[in-house]
Amino acid sequence: MVSRSKQASLLSIYYLSPVIASIIYWFEEPYNSSNMLMNLSHRAGNIFGIFSFIWMCFNIIMMLKIKMVEKNFELAGLVKFHTIMSAIALIFVFAHYPLLRVARTAWEEIQDTQPLKIPTGNIGMLLFLFLMFLAFIFMTNRLIKFKKVGKIRASVFEKKIKYTTNKVLHNLTMLAIFVSLIHTLIFDSSKRPLLMRGVYIFFFGITFIGWIYHKLIRRLRSESDPYVYRKASWDILVSEITSEKNDVLTLKLIKKNPSLYPCLQCGVCTESCPVAQVSEGRYNPRRLIINVLFGLEKKIFGQENIFSIWGCTLCETCNELCPQKVKLTDVFTTLKNMSFKRGEAPNGYARQVLTVLEHGKAIPKQPAIERRRQELNLPSIMDPDVEEIQLLLKSTIMPHKSLLLENIKVS
Repeated sequence: MVSRSKQASLLSIYYLSPVIASIIYWFEEPYNSSNMLMNLSHRAGNIFGIFSFIWMCFNIIMMLKIKMVEKNFELAGLVKFHTIMSAIALIFVFAHYPLLRVARTAWEEIQDTQPLKIPTGNIGMLLFLFLMFLAFIFMTNRLIKFKKVGKIRASVFEKKIKYTTNKVLHNLTMLAIFVSLIHTLIFDSSKRPLLMRGVYIFFFGITFIGWIYHKLIRRLRSESDPYVYRKASWDILVSEITSEKNDVLTLKLIKKNPSLYPCLQCGVCTESCPVAQVSEGRYNPRRLIINVLFGLEKKIFGQENIFSIWGCTLCETCNELCPQKVKLTDVFTTLKNMSFKRGEAPNGYARQVLTVLEHGKAIPKQPAIERRRQELNLPSIMDPDVEEIQLLLKSTIMPHKSLLLENIKVS
């Protein structure tokens, strides 16, 4: 159950931590009264750096599936918050750099010396920029409208480096934080207060511990509890793969719907699906998507699995709630079309299509309906132009009419 007090506490820690660290820095940093501009520029730049460093650490921690965070915040909100605050942290980095350059230039003029220049700050900033660029391509669907993004995703999957790419992204995040830590420790270290070094090491330490927990310890229980608090009670993740993989199928679906690529397997789609709730998991969108991503064709198609595809009613609930904005119903519609072409469409759907072909509407005109409409003083239903409708459907439905007849066992 969501606790408002715990939400407030977590947000307070997030926003107040860099404020407290900045106060510590402000009082411990030596004050140079001989050059006001240099002193203020130096302090302002470092405060921007403190906010950026601590928020980057927290942005990693919040996505590590920590219990208290998982229980008290919705995933969609976390993903959005993570993206916005990461962008703000990067903006603070850009503010940090020129302010310190002004201070350093003034200091060099006063001292008439050239201090040791180690580009750790530049490396860390470039790593974060590169990381955000890759995250927008591979981890979110915010750039999915660009066709080039879809082609890159399909290419990465086709070259069988999808998992490697995702792993590099996670490891690169910690590398960027580590480089930033080194930068804070060695840059002008002779004047940096020891307490501030401890602050930086503390925040890096808790981030590193959380990262190790996520990468190693949590993996040991991932099979029994794959997505912690968001899954429905009757939903399970079966780790044993007993079906032959078909990467061609997955690649085809990713090319047709690139938004499928960054699915987190969070379980929101299954938990919110009305059909999944009524059927208690017999229809399971999350399980269908994981079968698609693994290319488990035998678990997707076939008469024994027909409800796993055709159970979707296209209500769009999953699309609205998916934190990654995966176009799930588009994927399910594609699977239905593939199922139909394989001759596996349910009898009811096949009969419905034939009815539209023959009568121009799903429910043919009936005397009983007309009498009831007259009793209710409703106008008569206009007869559709059947020939026009058949002409429109000819190129899509008629080539598969034999499959329809086979499905409903009509000779």
